[in-house]
Amino acid sequence: MVPCKPENMDRKKVVDWWVDRLLVNYPIKPVFEVVSFLQEAAEKIVEGALELYEGKKVDLSDAVDDVMRFLATDRNFSPGDSIRLFCELRDFMADELNLGAEERLKFGKRFEEIIFDAFNAYMACREKIFELRLREKEADLEMMRKIMDYASRSLSSQD
Repeated sequence: MVPCKPENMDRKKVVDWWVDRLLVNYPIKPVFEVVSFLQEAAEKIVEGALELYEGKKVDLSDAVDDVMRFLATDRNFSPGDSIRLFCELRDFMADELNLGAEERLKFGKRFEEIIFDAFNAYMACREKIFELRLREKEADLEMMRKIMDYASRSLSSQD
C-alpha cells in the first residue's frame, strides 16, 4: 500500500463525508447557515490534522469548539457519540491517505490532540448549558414566589 501524500488527499471528499456524519441524526438537512458553519469548521480540522501529521504546530481550538457546540446541543448525540465522530474522522482520513500500520499509528497519535480538545470543548459546552438551565429554573422559581406573594396579599386585602 503506497501512502498518499497529504497534499494529494481529496479534502473535499473527507469534509463532505464528515459533515454528513455530523448531520446523520437530521432526516432533513438543516438550514444552509448550519451546514456552512459545520463545513467551515470541518475544513479547518481536516487541514489542521494534516498539518499536525506533517509535524507542524496548529491551533484548532476554535474549529473544534464550533463543532462541539453543535454536538453538545444535540440531544441525539451522547458524549461518547460526539467524541466517536472525531475518531471516525481520524480513521477515514488515515484510510484516504492509505497509511500503513506504522504511519497510521503516527497519524492517530497526532490526531489524539484534536480528540482531547474536542472532549474538553464538549464538557465546557455541557457545563454552560447546565448553568443556563439552572438559572432559568431559578428565575422560574422566583417568578412563582412573586405570584404566590401577590396572590396571598391580594387575598388578605379582601378580608
